[in-house]
Amino acid sequence: MGRLWNLVRGFFGLFVSGIEKANPRAMLEAEMISFQEAVGSYNTNLAKQAGMVERLKGQIASQRKQLEQLTARVTANFAAKNMEEAGRAALLAKQMKTDLTENEAQLKAADEMYQNLNRQRDVYVREAQRKIDAIKQKLSKAEMAEAQAKLSEIASATAFNMSGSGASLDRLEKNLDERIADASGKARVAQDSMKGGGWVMKEEEQKALEQQALSEFATSMGLPGAAKPETQTAPDSRDLGPSEGVKA
Repeated sequence: MGRLWNLVRGFFGLFVSGIEKANPRAMLEAEMISFQEAVGSYNTNLAKQAGMVERLKGQIASQRKQLEQLTARVTANFAAKNMEEAGRAALLAKQMKTDLTENEAQLKAADEMYQNLNRQRDVYVREAQRKIDAIKQKLSKAEMAEAQAKLSEIASATAFNMSGSGASLDRLEKNLDERIADASGKARVAQDSMKGGGWVMKEEEQKALEQQALSEFATSMGLPGAAKPETQTAPDSRDLGPSEGVKA
């Protein structure tokens, strides 16, 4: 029976180990949840310890007050020669002082235990957080390394056929180059047509007509400083050919 149980436990261990290797991120998430639950349970017990410390503090403060009252009672009865009452009060004060001493020692031990548990919790949390961060970094590195290895395997194992997808990509690139060239040619033609000068000459003629009309208006109205209309200069003989007054 023991051998069978060991065999079953061995198979179960291999199964769990395989799951851990196949799903490291899921395992990390599960461990983080378990860690948070453990910290929550620890904090609950720590809060109980802190509560006991506070209760002891309150009890000690009450006992000290009672001891002061008993001490005053003993002193008053002793001064009044009421020895019987003074003796009863003195015995109560003695018992109260013993209880107070014990509670103070218990408070000291309880407070020290609380401080130690609190520091232990902090150390445990820091160490666990350090391990979690380290595992996250290693997990990211492992995933990146596996991805690069997979790409390298694909690249080395794949025989690229340039007559297939490679040729298609070349044709696509050539078509795009042609579209870019056509668009650039159309833009060049439009720019050259705008530089033809037709619209520039019309604008100059319009300005000359406006200037001539203004000069004629000023002259007819007798405005001072009226400028005479500028006469148009003779066109360049190189443009219009030889003039009539020049012999060939």
